[in-house]
Amino acid sequence: MVKMPSKVDNDLNLRYMQVVISLEAGSSLPGARVPHSFPVCEFITLLERTEKGLLCYLRLEFASPQELQGNYGGFEILEVISRTSHSALVKALAGGPISMIFCKHEDAWWISPTLMSHNGFKMTIRGTKDGLRRIRSELSLLVGNGFSVKLGSESLQSPEFSDLLPEKQRLVLDKAIEMGYYSRPRGCTQRDVAEAMNIKQATVSEHLQSAESKIIHSIR
Repeated sequence: MVKMPSKVDNDLNLRYMQVVISLEAGSSLPGARVPHSFPVCEFITLLERTEKGLLCYLRLEFASPQELQGNYGGFEILEVISRTSHSALVKALAGGPISMIFCKHEDAWWISPTLMSHNGFKMTIRGTKDGLRRIRSELSLLVGNGFSVKLGSESLQSPEFSDLLPEKQRLVLDKAIEMGYYSRPRGCTQRDVAEAMNIKQATVSEHLQSAESKIIHSIR
């Protein structure tokens, strides 16, 4: 079964990172054709890391139940746990190159929301600073620059990250976090933050982009 961290989050300073890989960037990967059969393939929970891949539960959406009988390269359906006419909860073995990266590193793992759709592959990852750095590095080797990285609000509030920022950037970032700009779903817009701080939206945008860039580069 999954080996969970033994220390509490505050001791480990666990962080959140969201990675989005475009279908174009991942076109050479075995899971690239998954969205053709399953418009949504959502990771639910990890059951076990194995030598062959991640044993996990997935939620699949489909046009025809016949799709559940196919082989999709990125994962193998081992058991259909529950099914309706257009969706199913399945036990699957995800053995593609991206999944195998997470098999090697126990200090970083997928959490919800992690899913593949026609918009690409979005992974929400939790882990240690070193774990996230290794994941980012190996993804870069796999798909080059064809992915984007965002940090969750929990990471953005880390004192270690906040110390990297000038006061004005930190104030804008703190207000954006407080108002839910980095929540899922997003709780406000940049315009809302600007109005609350009585500054221009362009200023908010500039400060947030600069802050995010500094924080993201700090985990390379």
